[in-house]
Amino acid sequence: MPLILAYCAVVFIWSTTPLAIQASQQDIPYYASLCLRMWGSAVLSIPLLMLIRQSLDFSPLALKSYAAGAIGVYGAMLCVYWGAAFIPSGLISVLYGLSPMLSGLLAYYWLQERELTPVRLLALLLALCGLYFVVVGQLTLAEDSWRGIVGTLASVACFAVSAVAVKQVNAGLHPLVQTSGTLWLSSIGFVITIPVFGFSVPQHIGWVSSAGLFYLISCGSLLGFVLYFYILKHLPTARVAMITLIAPVLAMVWGNLLRGEVLHVMSLIGCAALISALALYQWHSRLDDGLKRLLVAHRKPVVKIKKS
Repeated sequence: MPLILAYCAVVFIWSTTPLAIQASQQDIPYYASLCLRMWGSAVLSIPLLMLIRQSLDFSPLALKSYAAGAIGVYGAMLCVYWGAAFIPSGLISVLYGLSPMLSGLLAYYWLQERELTPVRLLALLLALCGLYFVVVGQLTLAEDSWRGIVGTLASVACFAVSAVAVKQVNAGLHPLVQTSGTLWLSSIGFVITIPVFGFSVPQHIGWVSSAGLFYLISCGSLLGFVLYFYILKHLPTARVAMITLIAPVLAMVWGNLLRGEVLHVMSLIGCAALISALALYQWHSRLDDGLKRLLVAHRKPVVKIKKS
């Protein structure tokens, strides 16, 4: 597949996934919709593994890596599915833009990765300001919006913790093996917690919910990951990082066109600040280098020439 098609497909999938989550819950309760999505994706992952001649690894290290990944599937999906009923789909995508920054912050303390440069710290502060404007703007529109914001932020936190935990385990698994093992372990978790959340599927499911669920199973959970790892292998990281900037903007467009979602002016300002913070966080190198040269020039000692 040409890289440009794979790249566009990932952008499209990531920008439409929040909308599909809301569509799948139109006739199906959120927990049932989530379970069906994860179980369907786990089952579909097996033929894909056979296609690329891979198999699940059941070594202790691999199981540990699956468990780390499950934090980002079971925990993150549980939170975002619950919160999706209270805020616009576009806002979910924008808030998920915080995940690279939060992952970097966790890696700084957890993995001792010293990548929090002055410019990246500035990006984190800008993101916090943007988040404040988003919260203020959404609460102006609906009193229950805080539920969606809290649920999405909890989901982002689980996703970031999972990413750092998988990197710490460093099992060296094939991406699809990691994805499949994580999906199966998460699916077991969803079965175990059915008595807590309940599981009921209505007799009649409309085409909107059915289409949303099918899209999430086939594209949102599997195809998106496969294409993402494909372009990550063949493109520079900077170009891949552009997806996290384009997808939230497109998500807001889809939400407005297809569902008539409206964001308060304050929320739009907050979204712009969050996306700008993400861009600053991703492409900090030149600004950091310029700042270093400025500091070096400022601290350069002045050599006095004595008169003979």
